[in-house]
Amino acid sequence: MVAGPHAHVRVWFRGQAQVGWPLQPAVYRPGFPAANETDRLRIEQHLAQDFRVESAGLLTGRETEAELYFLEQHYGLPTRLLDWTHNPLPALFFATDRPANDGELFVMDAAQMSTPERPHFGVASSRHGIFVAAMEVISRWKDIGDFPRFIIPVRPDYIDRRVTFQHSCFTFHVPTTPTLTSAGNPSLRSFTIPAAAKSRIRRELTLLGVDQFSIFGDLENLAKRLKAAHQLP
Repeated sequence: MVAGPHAHVRVWFRGQAQVGWPLQPAVYRPGFPAANETDRLRIEQHLAQDFRVESAGLLTGRETEAELYFLEQHYGLPTRLLDWTHNPLPALFFATDRPANDGELFVMDAAQMSTPERPHFGVASSRHGIFVAAMEVISRWKDIGDFPRFIIPVRPDYIDRRVTFQHSCFTFHVPTTPTLTSAGNPSLRSFTIPAAAKSRIRRELTLLGVDQFSIFGDLENLAKRLKAAHQLP
């Protein structure tokens, strides 16, 4: 694992509530209604178009295609993005969901996502040319063959409260590599979070100020924090 002045950019964490789930974004999970990659892309393109149109009254209108796509991900639409964070505590919070199941905490050096096609790629910003071109496949109705052939690690601009609170970063997955494994990043490590320890870890996270409100930052989750603090059902 990397240390030094760029560790805050390169070391990423992800928590999953059930051990053994593959590192796949929502468009590649069971239940996404696509018979093939072309169908998958067409559904994504329609979702992105509808989100842009119907969210217009809620946003500034100055958002880039990438920023709208990050918002799709954070507010529940299936995308090619897999959530990561620079902060291990939000990742641990998500790993302690589903208290009856063992969870899993992942960590990796995102800059080690190099492939033969793009050695030493590093970590992209949302304005990196390769990521911009990948986004245009979705937002401008291009073809499946226009995607790059490797997973892109990308850091968003922090334009939204949830993105900011969760210290968000993402991997953008493509048809040739829908799943992230240690073959794609040799630094990838995982740690099991035992189901029996989840309640205690959640309590300790609360003492550190990590709870629903600190993760999501909205009024609904403020109410959940206050109910928990006053021991209300």
